[in-house]
Amino acid sequence: MDAVFTLAWQHAVGLVFPEDLPMAAAELLAAGEDSSALCDLAGRGRGEPTAELDQLLREALAELDVPRPDSGLAERCLLRHLAAGVVAGELTAKEAAGRAWLGMGETATDVEWQFAEAVLRNCCSSCLLELETDNAEAYRAWEQEVSAAAATLAAAASDNPLRWSRRR
Repeated sequence: MDAVFTLAWQHAVGLVFPEDLPMAAAELLAAGEDSSALCDLAGRGRGEPTAELDQLLREALAELDVPRPDSGLAERCLLRHLAAGVVAGELTAKEAAGRAWLGMGETATDVEWQFAEAVLRNCCSSCLLELETDNAEAYRAWEQEVSAAAATLAAAASDNPLRWSRRR
């Protein structure tokens, strides 16, 4: 997977905050990426105006010929990322639910939508806590449903936006 594209979609969905962009840019430079905007971004501090940091990221993406993902593509990447985390045991179903949001999946494929629907079935963290406390059996069934949907999504290779890579 392309590290620059990963930064782009993670920034678009809020996994990477604007104040973290200078360090992320420095890491990309250390990994061999190079553009004038990326160098400028890496030299900035966390306290810079976020609009400037965001603009430098857009410029770096253009210079590196990496598409800036629209919200739908970024959300699909997040769904795939969350599913992979559940399958790998890095995220619980509850943690995945806490990182997803209602409306996610509007541009998703069928298997992405099935995962989004499963992970978001119980509304919010308060509803999940209530379910876990009051009906442990239903909570375990939900966890199994999320795990199964995550496994199906992780195995679905077709139309996977996380497999995007630049032609160099």
